[in-house]
Amino acid sequence: MTTAPALAAPPATLSSVTGCPLSPSPDAAGRARSFTRQALDSWGLGELADDAELVVTELLANAVRHAWPNRPDGSADAVALALWLLRDANGLMCVVTDPSDSAPALRQPGPSGENGRGLHVIHALSDHWGWSALSEHGKAVWAILFRD
Repeated sequence: MTTAPALAAPPATLSSVTGCPLSPSPDAAGRARSFTRQALDSWGLGELADDAELVVTELLANAVRHAWPNRPDGSADAVALALWLLRDANGLMCVVTDPSDSAPALRQPGPSGENGRGLHVIHALSDHWGWSALSEHGKAVWAILFRD
């Protein structure tokens, strides 16, 4: 699998697809949110930016939490963690890829639980969400947000 090169900021004229590789580092979520907002503003989809930033943050948090802890040496295919944004006239698809083959699953957290709400947030903010296995290994978890 190949990923797009890292972008400091999306170019002024974007195609219908843009992406950036990420790492499971403390600044990854901020980078992903900034990249998403800049891309949506460039595409004229700024009205979706707030929800898209939250969705991207939760997709990324889930990928880091569930894909990396299972590696005994803490390593991962860093290039496999990536954010992709796909533009459509009616909205946007946000995709985060990770090296895990495990399917995402909605959990029912307890009332005082601090984890287990990410997919609920994604479900609430997106029009559709799901996941697809990648050909070699890993998966892509995606969410679609339509304009109102």
